[in-house]
Amino acid sequence: MIRFGVAGFPPAFKESKYRKNRFDVLHWLVDLQLDAFELQMTYGPRMTAENCVLFRQMSEATGVRLSVHASYFIVFTSDDPAKILQSEDTLKRTYEAAERLGARTIVLHPGPLYGASGSEPLERFVENTGNCLNSIGRTDIGLFVETAGKVGQLGSVDEILEICTRLDGTFPCIDFGHVHARTLGTLEDPAAVDAIASQLELYLQSRDNLRIHFHYTPIHFGQRGEIQHRAIHDRYPPLAQQSLFGTSTPGEQSRDGLFHPRVEPVAAALARLCVASRMDFTVISETHDSQEEGAAALRDAVICHNLGTRLDAA
Repeated sequence: MIRFGVAGFPPAFKESKYRKNRFDVLHWLVDLQLDAFELQMTYGPRMTAENCVLFRQMSEATGVRLSVHASYFIVFTSDDPAKILQSEDTLKRTYEAAERLGARTIVLHPGPLYGASGSEPLERFVENTGNCLNSIGRTDIGLFVETAGKVGQLGSVDEILEICTRLDGTFPCIDFGHVHARTLGTLEDPAAVDAIASQLELYLQSRDNLRIHFHYTPIHFGQRGEIQHRAIHDRYPPLAQQSLFGTSTPGEQSRDGLFHPRVEPVAAALARLCVASRMDFTVISETHDSQEEGAAALRDAVICHNLGTRLDAA
């Protein structure tokens, strides 16, 4: 089973009949036939204990699964002891908030490379994160380490899978938009999206505890990777206008003028992984100011893909 949901509170929610009560975002999602919601604690776990409990009660009543995106300021790739201590404190408080929420998924960006090369940032991340998780102790809350969108950050698919192989309690969060941005446009080719599914299949076959999480958005990228999330219907402007748009070179425009990765190859990869792994997972849409549209498009494309597969088999 695949759950589809949104990150944060989209503009469409703020214009809906539920807009007066933020907790009703879960009822809004149910109306849209979506069943996952990722709380954005990207500036720290500021939600009160009382509000966490209210969100948990609403999640249990609606069946909408909650996850949490941890702070951008958690930087276990740093070699600064003060930053590590601050990161440990923030992550521990995020685990406490997730426990109150009933969320079993915390998403974390690994952090910048700080100009280092080779395996040094990865080794620092494994050591510092491992120390923090050891101090947190046994929990069924998973830390899902996310692929990064910028070239200067730790977080290729290979690096994420290595981290999760070495560190108990960590699992992959594959953000297709970030992979596309940091590889400077490779996921414009559907075969490259399928290759990620193949890599994940091999990884999951080697694991006893099968857990994985996904993010999706088409993305605008430049020479250093991610610039901005985009909506699924957004298009690049004409080449003559691109200097105003922020694109560094004409070569960064896609062949079809659309932002990639597209919904269809990502949906095919998700459907394939669901069948191959026989596991449940969640896909969170981060499409710009239209998260619910991205989630619904992915859901519908996966349904169409599965239907087509069954018809072919018949």
